[in-house]
Amino acid sequence: MSSPKPPTVTPTPYLAGILLNTRQIQLIAENTLSAEDISLANYNDHGIDYAWAMNRHFHEALVHRVVICPPRNAKPSDKDLRFYAHSVVPSFDGKPPQLYAGDFGYDFFRELLEGLPEEVRKEFLGARMGVVRWPRYFREPEWIREDMYNAIEKMQAQHKLDGDSEDDTT
Repeated sequence: MSSPKPPTVTPTPYLAGILLNTRQIQLIAENTLSAEDISLANYNDHGIDYAWAMNRHFHEALVHRVVICPPRNAKPSDKDLRFYAHSVVPSFDGKPPQLYAGDFGYDFFRELLEGLPEEVRKEFLGARMGVVRWPRYFREPEWIREDMYNAIEKMQAQHKLDGDSEDDTT
């Protein structure tokens, strides 16, 4: 008689990214998007909606990134914040996964800053890396789960490589 298999865990996708303010989003947009991309943006109470311009660019370029704005009922202190999600990471226990200094997210942030003029980089002091779930108030893009499973495959491949290299040293 065989023992029952343990239940399979369904991973939960989390977006990994950078918590930025609207000024920082504007600086990224102005230094990475074309003038045409920005000119096609929607306008909001504060002028050009740079987050919208970036999201439009990501969508049209088939880039799996997104800038998430707070909901309309957000606390006043949160209304200026944006989450620039650059990748998807899995959670196997439903809790937010931890990002570490050696993770790809930190490489992304470093590369993003290196692509900006030096005088603009100082505006990003204090920017924080983190993870968030996809907001319930938006429809989840199709690419989120696909990217999560790709991340799992990469993790498994890296784990196998790490295991193989440990076997070689013993």
